[in-house]
Amino acid sequence: MDIEKIRKWLEITNEYKQSDFWTNVLKHKAPEQFFDSDTYTFVYDFYQDEENNFIIVEMPGVYEEELTIRLISKTQLLIKGTITPVFPAEMEVLRERYYGEIERTIHLPEATESHLLQLQLLNGLLHISYPRQVETIAFDKGL
Repeated sequence: MDIEKIRKWLEITNEYKQSDFWTNVLKHKAPEQFFDSDTYTFVYDFYQDEENNFIIVEMPGVYEEELTIRLISKTQLLIKGTITPVFPAEMEVLRERYYGEIERTIHLPEATESHLLQLQLLNGLLHISYPRQVETIAFDKGL
């Protein structure tokens, strides 16, 4: 990405806009910092069948005792954990993986209750499942 082109585009937009919003933003953060981020978040997949919802969350290096899972609302699931390094920092030569505190709120497409959540942490994957809240319509057989 050409940062100079972005900077030029911002200058042009500032000429035609009454506000100097972007100029103020760039005083606090360089354009390169918008694209280079040290933050890491859990990635997940969501699946459904006729009866259940399934969430698979990648969390390599997170131990069960360092994991917090909380239902914030019926459709928001908060997952927090700590990714622990395998070796001490003094041994580090090169590091690409993220270590430290991490959290993510997952917006559930179907509501649930906390007692319905089934959890299993296995091989760096958190498996979450809960039953679907699908309404069924009963037909009156007397008609």
